Amino acid sequence: MALTNRIRTLDGLRAIAALGVLWIHCWNIHGNPSLVVWGVNVTNLLVLAGNGVDLFFVISGFCMYYFYGSKRSFSHPDYWNFIKKRWKRLSPVFYIATLVYILFRWNENSVDKIVPQFLTSVFYLNSISKFNIEGFLWSLGPEWQFYLLVPFLFIYQNKIGFEKTLTILSLFMLIVAIACIFILKRQSDLLADQIILRYFEFLWGIVAAYIVKNKTYITRFKGLWFMGFTIIAYSGRVFLSRPVLSLSVDYYNFFKLVGFSLMGLGFAGIIYLSVLSNKWLYLILGNRPISLLGRVSYSFYLWHGLIHHLISRHITFYIDVNDIRAPLFTFILSALILTPISMLSYNVLEAPFLYHKSKS
Repeated sequence: MALTNRIRTLDGLRAIAALGVLWIHCWNIHGNPSLVVWGVNVTNLLVLAGNGVDLFFVISGFCMYYFYGSKRSFSHPDYWNFIKKRWKRLSPVFYIATLVYILFRWNENSVDKIVPQFLTSVFYLNSISKFNIEGFLWSLGPEWQFYLLVPFLFIYQNKIGFEKTLTILSLFMLIVAIACIFILKRQSDLLADQIILRYFEFLWGIVAAYIVKNKTYITRFKGLWFMGFTIIAYSGRVFLSRPVLSLSVDYYNFFKLVGFSLMGLGFAGIIYLSVLSNKWLYLILGNRPISLLGRVSYSFYLWHGLIHHLISRHITFYIDVNDIRAPLFTFILSALILTPISMLSYNVLEAPFLYHKSKS
């Protein structure tokens, strides 16, 4: 498959990530009911869907290097230009969504919280500030922390090489992460939502993009490779499970660091295979409906919290909370309503601010 600025299979993965986030939130809001088929709890098999945000992080790492990493002229003056472009790409719709969520929760908030809540989003402090208006918006924090960090890779790879720059940067982040976990112990929970522990998810996306850019392709046994990367991603999810985290009272965030890193590796492998596929993966991920949903996935993600909350509160209240039909109904109806809303949001609040529409 010829690679273009708009990679349709990557859009397909964005769609899956967004739908995964929607599903896990619908499932959680209804009390995590189980569905057992032939003695197997099917909902446990879908648990990886809850890590759609992690997939988004890996995709972000891939895209940033794929579109910017080979720019040989990238220098210090380009740093702020890069930041300005990322801000212009993501902020208008995010700020509008923040205002809508503030109005939506007006009765639940005191007036003195409104300004801090808005400023939290203005400066992308959602993963740090207690005034984050919606829980899921924490992900915008590490995303922006990554944007502040990754230009240094673009700058110094032109001076000392990609491998050396990435190794130095990664060792530095690893040392900082381990030191923080050792020093803060159980108080290091806040780190799980910061670039300090999430860096390696972005890292594997960067590595996948570098391999693709250098045309080092897997040509045989792609199905087995796909299964292998999926297993790696699931193994990373296991490290985030309660039984594993409970093995250490003070240092459980080491398991999170390993889990995020393994999930990032598995997702990066899946991304790598997907963007190069011209057969079955392309048919699944690159078809027009799902790739179009992936294109508007940012708006889908921003608005899903409002829609699924309204549906679960006003429409599915009559279904038993322990019935799997409740989250399924909420998920399906939310997705149907969110799709046109996301398309409208993309065209009105995203597309006019795109600096390169083909690279959005």
